[in-house]
Amino acid sequence: MKHILLIITAILILCISCRGKGASSASSDIRQDSIAAIDGDRSFEFLRKLGIEYESLIAKDDSLPAPSDRDFLLTTPEQCSLLRGVITSDFTLSDTASAYLVSVRQINDNVILCQYKYLFSDAEDVYIATYDTDGHLIDAMFAGNDWDKSDLLDNPSDSTELICAEHTLIYFIADHEFTYNYEYKEIEHNINTDEDTTSYSQMASMTCNINPNGKIDITMEDGSEDGAFRLCSDCKKEWKLMNDMLSLTRYPYSDNKVLDRWNDLGNRVDAASYESFVYHFFKYVFLPQPKKVLKWVYDNRDYKSMTLTRPLGFYYTYTPQSRKIIDEAIARLDNPAMQTYYTEMTELWISND
Repeated sequence: MKHILLIITAILILCISCRGKGASSASSDIRQDSIAAIDGDRSFEFLRKLGIEYESLIAKDDSLPAPSDRDFLLTTPEQCSLLRGVITSDFTLSDTASAYLVSVRQINDNVILCQYKYLFSDAEDVYIATYDTDGHLIDAMFAGNDWDKSDLLDNPSDSTELICAEHTLIYFIADHEFTYNYEYKEIEHNINTDEDTTSYSQMASMTCNINPNGKIDITMEDGSEDGAFRLCSDCKKEWKLMNDMLSLTRYPYSDNKVLDRWNDLGNRVDAASYESFVYHFFKYVFLPQPKKVLKWVYDNRDYKSMTLTRPLGFYYTYTPQSRKIIDEAIARLDNPAMQTYYTEMTELWISND
């Protein structure tokens, strides 16, 4: 009898074990590309520690809203904790802008994605960033603008206004992969009938993959346009250069080749597009990653660095606040030879002031 009981017990244990393995196997066969499945009830502990009420911001569907009405105004400590290295390397508050957390999303067990909007006047700069579960920044990218409609120059007639709009939409096609769409429209608004007619539209699209370590890679780029470009009918070359600039501003910060692309673009700009080149490079490339830019310029100082030095020289010479930012970035360099190189350069810029 004792032996029979032992045999029965052994059979029961084997059955339970097999059922467990079967359930585990079935579970592992379920695709985890379901947008709803990935979020679940996982913890966003570093946001909780900052006191951020993030629950309503968890992205439960494919799209990350841009812009959004369900956002969270970040306080000074929250901005400094989350946005350092996203908007600028050493984030300082602006008297004319507000920062909002728009949505959060769990990418995997170790990576969390946050979407922000940086609101000033009637425009929004859209940013996305990836963090580890302790809140350390892994990667980020500027994802374009959202603008209210604005008047353009040279209205076609007394009864028609030419206005424009820019919109950004980010949506996920898998748990770790998203598509970014930016659309620019020129619209003819009839004052008498209050009707809008789109006369020109342009779409830029990028597909990005978030690696298991949180770094963002661009896997595909695409674009299209429809209609006759009205804003500047005789400046198609400048418009093409502007599009190239905007595309480069939206590259992930971890991209190691983007500065070479900026250098190539800088060699193609003319007098009409130079101001835009200087502005976009300084704001969206240097400010978030000054160390990366300063190292690239130094490493390429003998043969191709002057193109990307010019934006730094311009802002250092003409804007005192930017001069302070550049000086602080140079002071943080851990290479004495680089510090000497830039000290001599900034003295030259001051002498030209």
